[in-house]
Amino acid sequence: MVERRFVDRHGVEVFTRWWRIDAPEGVVLVSHGASEHSARYDRFARALNTAGFAVAALDHRGHGHTATGADRALMGSGGGDAVVDDLHELRAATNAEFGDIPTFVFGHSMGALIGLAYLARHAGGLAGSVLCGFPADVDGAAALAELLRGFADAGMRDDPVADLLSHDDAVSSPRTRYDWLSRDPDEVDRHVADPMCGDDHPLTYGYLLDLFDVVAPARQRLSAISCPVFVIAGDHDPAAAMGAHPTSLATALEADGVAVDLKIYEGARHELLNETNRDDVTADLVAWLRARLPRA
Repeated sequence: MVERRFVDRHGVEVFTRWWRIDAPEGVVLVSHGASEHSARYDRFARALNTAGFAVAALDHRGHGHTATGADRALMGSGGGDAVVDDLHELRAATNAEFGDIPTFVFGHSMGALIGLAYLARHAGGLAGSVLCGFPADVDGAAALAELLRGFADAGMRDDPVADLLSHDDAVSSPRTRYDWLSRDPDEVDRHVADPMCGDDHPLTYGYLLDLFDVVAPARQRLSAISCPVFVIAGDHDPAAAMGAHPTSLATALEADGVAVDLKIYEGARHELLNETNRDDVTADLVAWLRARLPRA
């Protein structure tokens, strides 16, 4: 794995991680979730390397090493458009690095929201996309944006929204506030101990407002998505309404003519790549991605 940085079109230095292999058959761009960062996808990236894919991931605006030491997620110049633009710049960099090979986008949670907004603008030429743990009602995105605008207008734009996003009551007798992420206690403990995750780096109302300002219009542009989409989630994922939000998204995509597959994993919580059944999830993802590579 190598670390790189680029200055985006809005003047912000964006941190990226690359898992390179010789002669990859395809490349996967990883769009991580809220209050985490790209290093948490190392295991998944290495599995993809073994399957013939190069991988590149960025730390989104206000996260990881792109946060420049801030104690909360701030979007910065460019607003919600910037996180979509940054993903597109990463794609351009991988195209320059690896040439014209099949490119996929994998987005988890907040990264799936960014992924959907990206697909609505830039699906052309993609071989496919995976949206994991989609954390919102796609038909209620515009209403949520207006709700968030009210908080921002009340002077709370830079206030953290940890309580708004809490799922403390989702697991009976939890050990920690983050048991809803995974049934694997070791994975939960790693998240809690990471100073770039969770309570140590919360989202803000302004960040969410900027994000939903680009997600809401995407709902009206689903028919522009020209690549196949794989929607996955756990049926015990409170952020995804126990699978209801991903299911509604898949239904909306299919209604607008998008080639979509849906899989809901029984018993699984929010972070499917860190769940007790992660090996099965990874195998399913590898099989789906490889099935969309050109046949020799």
